[in-house]
This record gives sequence, structure tokens and C-alpha cells, in this order.
Amino acid sequence: MQLWLLISAIIFISFIDLVDCRLPRARYRKRGPSGFSLARIQKQYDDDYDSTEDSSSSRKSTLDGSRRRDEVVNDAKCLQRCNNQLNIGMDMVNAHMAFGSIDVPSVVEKRDLEMFCMLDYQHSQCIDECGYSVQFNLREYVCRNRFPEMLQHLPCYARAAPALIRHCRPRCGGYKALVHTQDGYSQRCRQLLCDHTCSTYILKRLCPNETGVSASNYLLEFTRLQVDYWMKDFTKQSKSRIPLTCRKVQCKDFKLANCRPQRRYRKRVVDN
Repeated sequence: MQLWLLISAIIFISFIDLVDCRLPRARYRKRGPSGFSLARIQKQYDDDYDSTEDSSSSRKSTLDGSRRRDEVVNDAKCLQRCNNQLNIGMDMVNAHMAFGSIDVPSVVEKRDLEMFCMLDYQHSQCIDECGYSVQFNLREYVCRNRFPEMLQHLPCYARAAPALIRHCRPRCGGYKALVHTQDGYSQRCRQLLCDHTCSTYILKRLCPNETGVSASNYLLEFTRLQVDYWMKDFTKQSKSRIPLTCRKVQCKDFKLANCRPQRRYRKRVVDN
């Protein structure tokens, strides 16, 4: 029975990793049961106890294991249904896919952005109904807090998209699913440094006046918010140090030259 539980958990984790490579990046965490749920669980426990009071201990263990396995499978099916609905809707959204590892939605026009935000909101509701809470979602930054600003930057992003794909993708690499380990975060932040350096250079030169500067800052501010959440969650769970590449993303006046660690020199004392 323990083997069945282990297999179910592995299938569930593998499914989440597979979905993460296509969907807008969000972190989900299982919510604690409500008061109503606790009462229902207690009633189920009492009913199970009464019905199996005369059974052997091995039979009780089998029933409990089957129930836990069914819960894992049902959670995976619920998430799969939400993600399938989102993927079907996202196929109708036009995107240039030029931002690389930067998670700001790479939509083309206002209609695409509005549709993206609507689909993502529906996905969050679906996830909530499955019993999960969205810990970090780009919808709050792009679709709610700074939506008008994102609309202003769309022409600049669309104009620069061909150059971003032509120059930044060969230099920085394509998007890969995030691995939630120290090495995984380090590699993602390294790619983010490359993508932001390249995109900032191109946006400043292809978008008129100061629109390129504000457009690149918009992308960077989102990434800093995202990395900040990643690192708070990572250090809380693993008690590990923040990877150097992720600390560089947070450095002031973002430039690769400004983000290198400063060397410390010892003052030499010379006796006369």
C-alpha cells in the first residue's frame, strides 16, 4: 500500500512539473480545511470507525491507504481540468514569445492582453475550487495593479519583438521550466540577467524617446518582484543561501557591471 501511495505522489508531482512549462507561472499551495470541511471529515471518520470497528487492523490500514491515494488522484484530476481549460483558451491569444525567461505575458495587442487576463482569472478561480491558493500570480501585477502601463508598452514590445527573438534568444537561450532547487533558481536568474540585459539594450534603441527605458523597467520590476517571492519561499523552506545570480537581479541600477560582487581589500600596515 505504501508503494501505491508513493507512485501516486510521483505521478502528481510529475504532472505539475509538466504543466509548469506552458502555463503562466504561478505557485499553488494546498489550503487548510475550512470549519465545514473539518466537520465533514470528522463525520466521515466516525462513520468509518463504526463500520470497521470489528475489522482487523490490516483492513483498516488498507482502507485508509486507499482513501489517501484517491485524494491525491482527485487533486491531480482537478488541476488537470483547470490547466486543460486554460491551454485551450490560450491558443486563441496572439503572442510573440520574445521575452525569453521573463514571465511578463508576451501579448501583441490590447485584445490579447484582455483575453489573457480573463483566462488567467478564470484559471485562478478553478484552482481555488480545487482547494488550492495561488501564492504568486503575474495577473496581480500585469492585469490589475499596472494594467494601463502594460497597455502603453505593447507597441514598443511588438516593434522590438523580431529583434529580441533574433538577438536575445541565441544569446540567452529559450525558455525552460523552472526547477525549485538552489541550482534551478541559480540557472533561471542567470538567464534572467542575460534576457534583461539584452532586451534593455534593444528596447532603448528601437523604441522612440524614453518609451524604451520605461518599457524595459516595467519588465525588470516584475522580475524583481517575482525573484523576491521565489527567494523568500526558497530560504524559508530550505534554509539555504540565496544564489548569487538571484542577488544580482535585485541590485540597484541594474547593469551587469553594477551587479558584480565587490572585492574587499585588506589595508596593509607597513612598519617604518
